Amino acid sequence: MKKTVSTDEQLRELATHGSPQFPIQYYLDDTDEFPHYSINRHWHEELEFAIVQEGKVKYLVGEDTVHLAQGEGIFVNSRVIHGYEAGGRALVPNVVCSPEIISGSHQSVYQKFVYPIIYSHISCLRLSNQIDWQNEILQSLYHVFHLLNAREETKELDVQIELASIWRTLYLHQDDCMRSPQTSGFQTTQARLRMMLEFIYENYMERIRLSDIASAAKVSKSEALRCFKEGLHASPVDYLIGFRLNKARELLQTTEITVTEIASKVGFEEVGYFARMFKKTYGVTPKHVRRY
Repeated sequence: MKKTVSTDEQLRELATHGSPQFPIQYYLDDTDEFPHYSINRHWHEELEFAIVQEGKVKYLVGEDTVHLAQGEGIFVNSRVIHGYEAGGRALVPNVVCSPEIISGSHQSVYQKFVYPIIYSHISCLRLSNQIDWQNEILQSLYHVFHLLNAREETKELDVQIELASIWRTLYLHQDDCMRSPQTSGFQTTQARLRMMLEFIYENYMERIRLSDIASAAKVSKSEALRCFKEGLHASPVDYLIGFRLNKARELLQTTEITVTEIASKVGFEEVGYFARMFKKTYGVTPKHVRRY
């Protein structure tokens, strides 16, 4: 079974990254292990730094699309919806960490240097190995990856030092950070998108129209389409179908309910259409999933 990032109703990632005492976690993503070589959309309060070790990937961050080749990396800010796609196998080492590992939230360092960036409209920063200051960040990240997989006596301290150095560089070059096309409206778009996602999660089993989804965020249908396109690179209807199919797959794996009942339970009015969309999405029939 392929991996996915587990999320709640608003796409917030459910995993805990690190521990309360040391809130950072290292991951090595292998896109071979994910459906369609894609890491599904999610967000978290933590910061994320990643480097493409092998292959090429396309990060979808907020309203931005960022193409990364081998050796390039990315910084993804707190509370920004993101995911990425690859055309084939790619290896992407990354760390997800709380901003407080750089400095406690009640300290002046946090208030002066950390807070202004994580609560700005900056969504992400592409890190190129051809730009000196960005390459410095990449080299520091490689060191962080090494430290998190080592047993150095001063590991925690060394990691904090490296992250503080990375953050200093980001702060000094924050004007170069990639911003969404509508900087002033970035947070508004994200907030509206979350409200519409919450409506879908609570009502996916019912008949839902585009106007219903838009009403959840008190916006027009065209604005709903814009928010989904810029935030998730999909239409509200396509997202709804994908969510229903994912729920159906969960039921197939965990219950003995019939395929017809499952189709109805997740909001499909015709079992034939459900079966066709399921096979188109997952490459197998619903019955095949249940059998294996």
